[in-house]
Amino acid sequence: MIRLFWEKLLTTIWFVPTIIATGLVITAIGLLSLDQLVNVHSWSWTGIFQIGTTGIRQVLVVTTGAIISLTGVVFSISVVALTLAANQFGSKILHNFLRDNKNKIVLGILIGSFLYGLTLLSFIDTHPDSTQQVPIISVIGSLLLTVLAVIGLIYFIHYISTTIQADQIISLIGQELNQAIEKTLLDLDDRQTIQSAKQKWDIATHALPVETVYAATSGYVEFIDLLKLNKIAEEENQHIELLLRPGHFVIESAPMMRIYDSEDISESYPDTLRENISLGRKRTPFSDIEFAIMQLLQIALRALSPGINDSLTAISCIDWLSSSLGRMTNKRFPCDYLEDQNGIIRIKKHEFGFADAADTMFHPLRQNARGNEMVMIHLLETISRILQVSKNSQYSQALFHHAELILEASKESFQSTSDKNEIIERFEKCQAIFEQGQKIFPDTNQSAI
Repeated sequence: MIRLFWEKLLTTIWFVPTIIATGLVITAIGLLSLDQLVNVHSWSWTGIFQIGTTGIRQVLVVTTGAIISLTGVVFSISVVALTLAANQFGSKILHNFLRDNKNKIVLGILIGSFLYGLTLLSFIDTHPDSTQQVPIISVIGSLLLTVLAVIGLIYFIHYISTTIQADQIISLIGQELNQAIEKTLLDLDDRQTIQSAKQKWDIATHALPVETVYAATSGYVEFIDLLKLNKIAEEENQHIELLLRPGHFVIESAPMMRIYDSEDISESYPDTLRENISLGRKRTPFSDIEFAIMQLLQIALRALSPGINDSLTAISCIDWLSSSLGRMTNKRFPCDYLEDQNGIIRIKKHEFGFADAADTMFHPLRQNARGNEMVMIHLLETISRILQVSKNSQYSQALFHHAELILEASKESFQSTSDKNEIIERFEKCQAIFEQGQKIFPDTNQSAI
């Protein structure tokens, strides 16, 4: 739950700028204290600051006012960029923009520089009878921050102008999806036999009374604390079967989990279990690979819509999705069963698998690309590329099944004989690669996940 809370903080606009601004205010107070301790005025180079406290105050007023104006410009550009991105590519990609720290760092520097200048202005005394000396170190810090703020503005304009381009957004989401795959999935050689785990579960839960826990509210499953649930099940000598996974939408009073226990459970016990399942208003990529796939899919489907009809953008999304599926073919998805410290299976869950990933990608694309020869041919070429890197028989079977569906849909929607021949040629290539892979990797029929 702490990781989920941290992820939500990183997707807010205010968190990173607040940290930077607070740090700069503390820096201003520290440098003012240093000015009082160190006699900088005895150094020869400090003669350039002989404009008095009144002159320094005017400089700070000008720079501070300019910085807060730049802050308004940066904020306005950010809002415009988010609006354009949401209108062109869909609202799901806003999560990637909000999680990008580059924009928030620039905002933090601008706001922090403004607060730094205010801190110095509150310290400098311009009374005619005042004997206060100019805080040279602090003023130098303010000038450096002003230069940094201007550089940050230039970088921000450049970054926004390149980021809102379609190819940049697609590649950014694709790279984040690949990173999520590396964090979530396991190496293919690191196997665990499904059959033995299933037998253990069936033996452990055989003839045990079952209690169902229902959802108290509606929402999307953001995170499930499996370690905490496993610990609770071990302490209570129970077995828990989860009926949902991150990304699922739960309706109030719908079944969430089943508890296998020889004893009756208390009325408050379901609430204890519900606390380990976080429900939210929207899906997030945290523990939900399918959401990251759907971000690219949304861009592709909008590009294929009759109002836009941008096949090249859709092909770019397909290419990055193929990169992720190709990476998945050499990974093992988490086991559906979780053991305690004594080797007893306590949790049964329904994980997102490779077949689910392939269905999430290819079904909507095939359905929305009917009649689009370019995209349909590219889908078959994509499947061929993924089959070439697949080392898992069952994964290859799931991919080839979609090639068969694409061939069937193309025969029904294409009128041109040459287009049909192109599709058949690409399909035969897929079939040849698939059959060759079945001969090379015949023993990977998912005795292990």
